[in-house]
Amino acid sequence: MRRILYLLIISLFVSFHANGQGKMIQGKVVDEQGLPLPGVSVIIVGTNQGVSTDIDGKFSIEAAKGSLLRLSFIGYNTQEVTIGDLLEVNIAMVAASQQIDEVVVTALGIKREKKSLGYAVQDVKSEDLTTAGDANISTALQGKVAGVIISESGSGAGGSSRIEIRGASSLTDNNKPMIVVDGVPFNSSSTFIDRNTNQSDNQAGVWGGTEIAGGIADINPEDIESVSVLKGANAAALYGSRAGNGVILITTKKGTRKGLNINYSTNFTVSKLAYFHELQNKYGQGSNGVYDRFGTSSWGPLMEGQMLQSWTGELIPYSAQTDRIKDFTRDGTSQNHNLSVSAGNENGSIRVSASKGNETGILKGNKINKSNFDLSTIYNISKWLNIDAKASYFLTKGSNRPEMGYYGIITYFDAMPMNIRNRDLKAGVVIGSDGRHIEKLYTTTNANYRNPYFLQEQTYNNDERNRGFGYFATTFTIIPELKLKLKYGLDFYREGTTNGYYFADNVNSQRPDYNTGQKFFKEENSEFLLSYNKDFKDFSLSVNAGGNRMYSYSQKLTSKSGLLPSEGNYFLGYGTNITSSEDFREQEVQSIYGFAQFGYKKLVFLDITARNDWPSTLPVDNNSYFYPSVSLSGIVSEMVKLPDWFSYAKVRSSWAQVGKGTEPYWIDENYFITTWNFNLLNGNVPGVLVNKNLKPEISSSVEFGADLRFLNNRIGLDFTYYDEETKNQILPLEMDQSTGYSKKLINAGLITNKGVEILLNTTPVKSKDFQLEVGFNFAKNTTILKKLDPDVKVYPFGSGIIGIEGEKMGDISGSVYSKDVNGKIIAGADGLPMIQDSLVTIGNMQPDWTGSVSLKANYKGLYLSALISIQQGGDILSISEQAATANGNAQRTVTNDRMSFFFDGPTESGGVNNTLISAQQYWGRVSSVSEEFIYDASNMKMRELAIGYELPKNLLDKIPFAAVKSARIALVGRNLFYFYKHTPGTAPDASSYSNGYAAQALDFGGIPAARTYGFSINIGF
Repeated sequence: MRRILYLLIISLFVSFHANGQGKMIQGKVVDEQGLPLPGVSVIIVGTNQGVSTDIDGKFSIEAAKGSLLRLSFIGYNTQEVTIGDLLEVNIAMVAASQQIDEVVVTALGIKREKKSLGYAVQDVKSEDLTTAGDANISTALQGKVAGVIISESGSGAGGSSRIEIRGASSLTDNNKPMIVVDGVPFNSSSTFIDRNTNQSDNQAGVWGGTEIAGGIADINPEDIESVSVLKGANAAALYGSRAGNGVILITTKKGTRKGLNINYSTNFTVSKLAYFHELQNKYGQGSNGVYDRFGTSSWGPLMEGQMLQSWTGELIPYSAQTDRIKDFTRDGTSQNHNLSVSAGNENGSIRVSASKGNETGILKGNKINKSNFDLSTIYNISKWLNIDAKASYFLTKGSNRPEMGYYGIITYFDAMPMNIRNRDLKAGVVIGSDGRHIEKLYTTTNANYRNPYFLQEQTYNNDERNRGFGYFATTFTIIPELKLKLKYGLDFYREGTTNGYYFADNVNSQRPDYNTGQKFFKEENSEFLLSYNKDFKDFSLSVNAGGNRMYSYSQKLTSKSGLLPSEGNYFLGYGTNITSSEDFREQEVQSIYGFAQFGYKKLVFLDITARNDWPSTLPVDNNSYFYPSVSLSGIVSEMVKLPDWFSYAKVRSSWAQVGKGTEPYWIDENYFITTWNFNLLNGNVPGVLVNKNLKPEISSSVEFGADLRFLNNRIGLDFTYYDEETKNQILPLEMDQSTGYSKKLINAGLITNKGVEILLNTTPVKSKDFQLEVGFNFAKNTTILKKLDPDVKVYPFGSGIIGIEGEKMGDISGSVYSKDVNGKIIAGADGLPMIQDSLVTIGNMQPDWTGSVSLKANYKGLYLSALISIQQGGDILSISEQAATANGNAQRTVTNDRMSFFFDGPTESGGVNNTLISAQQYWGRVSSVSEEFIYDASNMKMRELAIGYELPKNLLDKIPFAAVKSARIALVGRNLFYFYKHTPGTAPDASSYSNGYAAQALDFGGIPAARTYGFSINIGF
């Protein structure tokens, strides 16, 4: 079978290459000043064959005599040239002050001229995703799209990230955008959500856990042609209930229709620990200034190198260990290789690509391996029949993903006395008299004080995800104006996991153990679309009607061994208390939709869409929902005479409504049976009171915007204002335990998101040899919990993050000092600052605004690309600094050389405080006050930097047989440095213990962030 498939692919390549007819035409495209224009689209009219000009404005295309070439470029008039006897053509493009023909991908994978859209769409091209050598699409998108915030959790190599478009709109963290690849939904989130906790099964918690990157990380960036972000309900209305948080549309590369092309690319990078908690280096182990070799904190004497007996019994210098985290970690590496082959002619094309990548994290054993295979083909069987097919396979393997949260590996360094040496801990274990491994620990056994080396050796986890994805589509051309498209898409994967503990553990008596799990997911989408397009003199009409049936099924099976009687036998059947559990989810959504566009003289465009969904997860009486939208746009610059310096002006407005469904079986009470100790059966009754009348969350959005270009398009400004309301929040509320339920599901709440987005693109310098482009992204969003529930005015997200009715979402709740009427902190009878009994709001996690600055420069093939990301405002609570302060490790605790003092604050009666306190007493009290550890989350980071060289064509032509068509090499870097930040050494945008909503407000429990640098090579044959 493999040999047959191989021969079939080879024969297709040969067929595509052999069928090309005509002659090779060389050409060069310049502007009015004679400067080369790179990126000009050159197509043969009547075919799908086309190329783009290179950096020197040159192109080559195979075309027959009499063929008509059409050239188009943003900001220039489209030109057509007929091929005659000459083998070389030179074209001078004319700037169009009244025309912009940029094409973007919109809902249902339909390509539209951007000027005709009545809503905001921003796209990112392939080269912008791959410039810095990032193999993860999520992080590669960071800072490139206004209004899209992508946050990394501190989960190490292959870890997860959070994508949020125009702020959070759900109280239950139903904020993830829909991912669509080539028009087919692509699952990128967990299908198992616990309705008691709203936490997914692959999400770490505050006390610990690991995270696996969502499915979007499976996709190879080298296979992507472009990414379009549909930001709001207006752009995503046609996708119905799953598009309430916006849509990320990924369009993958297709085969060329110009003979045979081969491309190879590779990159290699190194990641070094860069941003970690900064601790003091003066005081070591002990309490109240007295050394204690078994002490758990750094309240001992000054570390001056004096010889003292350590916890190991040795007499060693008592000195600061300043590089413990650096020594504990290692340099991570990443390398990726990608090979693609494509061929085609005027009838169709085929493309095959294969990639292999591996990444090692900065912690021992943490690594990720990825393998991808992609095959896509398009072919015109006849004038009336076209087929389009794609098949992709993804294999992702992960091992030793680091534990995060309160009991995470790195967390223990915040509490460990500053004189404890890594070399003494490094063995991790000692062998007991019974042959078992025992934790080597500097103090008595306690869950709060552990040896990170022991935990690293003791814990293990492995995961493997095998994924298949693809579609088959056929288009029937009934008449030139009327087409029918039928499409079937499939996305499925199987994920296996194993995890456990190798050794016995003094903290947990149920170790060693072995746990295993299997998860299966499948989603099918069957759809049709009937399209009619016709121009009537001054008018244009496009009418479409379609339908979709989505069916998904997921299953999960987990088994736990319980205590294993001895070390070394890590398999399920060896367990003393084997338990298993099974879960499955099944759902279906049936939809019909229609949309139409009316145009007048290509000046004014009116779009109307309508969709109706029937989801199986909602009650029969409430499961039919209608989602409409309408948008209007006009090209003002073609309606009225503008000054010569005003190149283009477009205004747009839209209104739309979409919904968000609920999880399967949330309208049913689930009773289930599990096994318990000694294989006894345990019956479980539901803890959540369901609501038989649940409705979907409904988002209504209004949007206004303008697209303006100046000075022959050297300056471009795109402005958007939006106002969105999301009602009928599906959320669990606490109930009195006497009812027999802990929570109830209700529809309640109203959340509003209002904001502005500004894109500014400039070309300050443009000459024959040098071009400089500078771009700016700016987004300001405000999320307010407008209404909650008549009986509940505060909604807890967890970890002290709350929503208060009428206030901004994401308030940080914590303890504060007791203060007098003058705002001075009151001293208690013990001379220490007093703390209020109740918690209050001490900050808010929402940034005031986010943005980025991009820079691209090119001088004779030598290019530079840089991206600076910015966040202004927002607060973050550093639990890491709080723990370090309590244990005397924070830098703040060495103030005044830890001399005893009188706290400067009035007593409760208003008198003078005259009680002497020690530094240990004071900082111990301070560590209990949350407001002391609120930091400004503002930061500016050099997120990406690439410096490279593209070899000129005249040099490549000297290679025998013109074998190499293009070659590029670059030095790349990511997360290189901060221009400014305010957290205590940690990265304010990558230090959370989870990708959950509440975790983004905390600097706590994550793996320290690293800077990455290396090189990339790209060669085309």
